[in-house]
Amino acid sequence: MKTTSAMARLLTAPGPGAVAVIQVQLEPGLHANAFQPFTRPDQLSPFEAVTGRILYGRWNGEDLVIVRTGSQTWEIQCHGGQVAVERILADLQHAGINRQPVGGYSSAAVSAGSSAADREAAVISTALQLCRTRQAADIVLRQADGRQRPWMQQVQQDDAAALQHLNRWLPLTRALLHGFRILLTGEPNAGKSSLLNLLCGRQRAIVSETPGTTRDLLEAETCLAGWVLQFHDSAGIRSATDSEIEADGIRRSLSAANTVDLICCVAGLQPVPTVLLQALAAARCPVLLVQNKADLLTGDERAKMSSEAVVAPFAARVIVSALTGEGLPELHQRMLHLLIPEQPAADEPLPLEQALSQVAVG
Repeated sequence: MKTTSAMARLLTAPGPGAVAVIQVQLEPGLHANAFQPFTRPDQLSPFEAVTGRILYGRWNGEDLVIVRTGSQTWEIQCHGGQVAVERILADLQHAGINRQPVGGYSSAAVSAGSSAADREAAVISTALQLCRTRQAADIVLRQADGRQRPWMQQVQQDDAAALQHLNRWLPLTRALLHGFRILLTGEPNAGKSSLLNLLCGRQRAIVSETPGTTRDLLEAETCLAGWVLQFHDSAGIRSATDSEIEADGIRRSLSAANTVDLICCVAGLQPVPTVLLQALAAARCPVLLVQNKADLLTGDERAKMSSEAVVAPFAARVIVSALTGEGLPELHQRMLHLLIPEQPAADEPLPLEQALSQVAVG
């Protein structure tokens, strides 16, 4: 692809906030599809707007504002959540627009002539900008005592122990900065959307008695014990459906199961569908069986369900009620245990992914 001076960069501070502003600078006559995800009822394109014109519209389902600030510059003002910002920046990058790094350290700032201390400072600074909880910031700040330098050198030398340490802890440190991805799946009307709303403490998903209401992946975030959890509520999975739209939602659900850190299979009072059990058997992450609708169980039914052995593909079971909140603390505990089966000692160097781009610099 031809290198261009077109760029997109975040003007507001990184991390969650009420509003984020993304600046877009394009070259005349190029990147005609830059604003393709943006829609509004009158179909007016940001390219057609005069300078200073405020355009209200939607970007892949998210409400936002685009303002033309110059002949070839625009500002996108959107929700300040990291997921929304990241999606817009990824769309712009897909359109061939250069994405500028966030913060005071860029890849160019850390060059072959930089000292080990400078490279370490760049790693810590960049990682801190991604921290969204106090716990994450505290853990990253502890890495600023010099422990990153010898670890980076050992990785650069292909030291076996250092590489083993890297493979062991890198997934955890990535989750510390970017959040864990959790998929809610199950049969239609098992209560996935109600459970999502309970977990996030707000009405994020539409709750309906009509099977197949959730036809696309819905996303929501919350923080639990200092960890960011990104929930994805998927279409209900059943063996057969007459709706092609619902079938497409089911295909997306099964595909998403390969890209998450934990799967919560939400089951109502009926057995989990065979097609879902077969899909979960191939999952690359732990699968938690969440028996919902505990408020409808009798004492004997609850005791029988609790005594039943948990078999593959499930790693554990939790009995909850998305209606009353019963079982929510245990669900939190089980999720964290499956996501974080172990934690590194406080004095260990953590493999921050920002350091991996620097290990070849020397």
